[in-house]
Amino acid sequence: MTALTATAAEARTNFSRIASAVSATGERVTVFKNSKPWVVIAPADEADADYLELVRSGILEGREQIAAGLGIEGTDALRAAVAEIRAQHD
Repeated sequence: MTALTATAAEARTNFSRIASAVSATGERVTVFKNSKPWVVIAPADEADADYLELVRSGILEGREQIAAGLGIEGTDALRAAVAEIRAQHD
């Protein structure tokens, strides 16, 4: 199977199309800059989704606490939860 690649300029110009294809096929696209691998566009997996949901919930909770005048608490707890999720998926 041939690896899918794009130059940085192609990726910038066609990002939406490339991202849609990556999501639909599950295949990664390696982006090259100055003829060297630079980044990979890859489909999100469950670990990514769990991590993003955890971050979103932490942000929402923090905003609610700020609005209530309580400040932000639980940053260490959020970091610990993120580390736990990452460890489960490694």
